Amino acid sequence: MNSSANETTPLNFSESDSNLLSSGYISNGTTEEDEEDQGSSSPNLLNHKGTIGMLGSISIAVNSLTGPAMLNLPSVFQKSGLIPTTLTIAFLCVLSTFCSLHMANVISKVPGNAHFHKEIEYSEAFRFFWGQKAFVITQIAFFACITCLNVASIIDTAQVVDQILSKFRGGAVAFEWQKYGGWEIIRWAAHNCSGERIKNGQCIPFEADTNNTAWMLTTGYILSGVLFLPMSLKDLKENAGFQVVGFVVLIVISIQFVASFLLNGIDFSNVSLWGTDWSDMFGVVLFNFAVVIAVPAWLYERKPTVNVSSALNNSSLIGFLLYIFVGGLGALTMPNVADNMLQSMMTGAFGPVTEICSMIFAFFIIGLGIPLFSVLTRLNLTGSGLCTEFQANALAVYLPWGSAWILYSGGKTTALLGWGGIFFMSIIVFLAPLFLSLQTINDSDEIGSVLIYGSFFKKKSEQILVLYILLIGSIASIILAIIGEFR
Repeated sequence: MNSSANETTPLNFSESDSNLLSSGYISNGTTEEDEEDQGSSSPNLLNHKGTIGMLGSISIAVNSLTGPAMLNLPSVFQKSGLIPTTLTIAFLCVLSTFCSLHMANVISKVPGNAHFHKEIEYSEAFRFFWGQKAFVITQIAFFACITCLNVASIIDTAQVVDQILSKFRGGAVAFEWQKYGGWEIIRWAAHNCSGERIKNGQCIPFEADTNNTAWMLTTGYILSGVLFLPMSLKDLKENAGFQVVGFVVLIVISIQFVASFLLNGIDFSNVSLWGTDWSDMFGVVLFNFAVVIAVPAWLYERKPTVNVSSALNNSSLIGFLLYIFVGGLGALTMPNVADNMLQSMMTGAFGPVTEICSMIFAFFIIGLGIPLFSVLTRLNLTGSGLCTEFQANALAVYLPWGSAWILYSGGKTTALLGWGGIFFMSIIVFLAPLFLSLQTINDSDEIGSVLIYGSFFKKKSEQILVLYILLIGSIASIILAIIGEFR
């Protein structure tokens, strides 16, 4: 990027556009590029009006950050230690934010898309700059990444619904396939737990004999499907209202959780400073920072008054604070916390209010994440014309719901998050956006319409240096995650 004033704005921008760009905001007006593209692409291109405001934008981003992996954080704090886990969360939070901003900026560099008039989904951006092979690879990785998130969300929601059902007369019911005994119908009731198990947060449905259990289909799983599968067939605009409700509930319930932890007493013997097992730490924490997967679809549907940088920065800050307070304090309060912290919190050890809040959290936070992940997967498949809507629904909705129950028992969700975070999340969230941004900066002097570093790193050489630093940090995190998984 040259230092002259004439070369610090995108092509065909007026002086007023430059002023708006320097503040991180560009209006939804049209440029010559937009008009040319309108004639060569869709006649309705500029008629599209985004409807998602700042609250909806932050809701979608934060809900992407507070998915199923958040429920594993107290367990990770206890295994991996207070200091390593906190530093890892902080580092990956900053890294993820920059990756999201770079991805948004790259999308703005597609000709005629400075104001995000075009529906450019994740993989479509890679096809434009890198060609068909990159499009196919990112489609596969994107699908695998979100499917892992979706499957984990489905399992966590089903486990909590089973916890709720276990408190009713007759308890929760499951169809279990045992390794040495075939199919069997089993029941689990909360009143069978001893006082000690309840106090320790270990009164968890269907966890008695996981070594002999191969697969399990529970009533909680079936009920979760009835509730959330139909919502997964709606589009992003229709889901935006649900995401706002989920965000408000998230903040209120998180405050209640923190208050409950503090009232029940913090015990520093539950968590060591440095931990004893780092094997799943990087993989699970990586999975918490999946906001970039929602960025392309959100850019197209957001209102033009929504500042991209502000929305993403504020969302990341909220997510970080939630991870530290809910995850860290939960680990300090609950001895031997379950991988899904809600299961430990719903045992009754923290009182009826926290128990009810845990149920609400499961439905409004984790449960509403399922439709969001399904919608994002479908949009990436259909936005580029790769699949019809029916085919995309089969892959994005029906496939996860039809297969997730296989991983219900035996702590398989943590392993899924650990390995999935390494192989798929690392590519989609961290490596691919940074490499693509590096190429676009090297190949063009166009700066894009998203403010990434504020008033810093204005020169092209400085931006390239920062990108290399971000890439080194990403690669180092992935290597540490791989080493941890093999330990």
